[in-house]
Amino acid sequence: MKDFDSWNEIKKKIELEEYEPNKFPKEGEVWMSSLGRNIGFEQNGSGDNFSRPVLVVKKFNNHMFWCVPLSTKQKKFDFYFNFTDPHNQKVSVILAQMKLVSVKRLRRKLYEFESRTLEEVKAKLKSFL
Repeated sequence: MKDFDSWNEIKKKIELEEYEPNKFPKEGEVWMSSLGRNIGFEQNGSGDNFSRPVLVVKKFNNHMFWCVPLSTKQKKFDFYFNFTDPHNQKVSVILAQMKLVSVKRLRRKLYEFESRTLEEVKAKLKSFL
């Protein structure tokens, strides 16, 4: 059984944290984000903060944005966008799991996508809508 209780305690702490004005994500940036313990086949975070890397796809304001989770498992499905990150690691964007996220979930910035690669990801996302 999944450990929802631990995630619930962390989620409460995240909600009570003061908003940090230095966390202004930009489209195309990859951040570690506390996504939590989720239901079914939704991507979970891992580790102490239930975190995983996410790509910022669309920023709406300084409080929320759309993102897609990243995975180190590359798959040949339409809803996976496979690429190699700046650290030469094979990574996938899980396009089918785009979600709205608060900046409160952000932990730290990891790297930025090249603009050409970001446009490819956005075009693929648009094809699903």
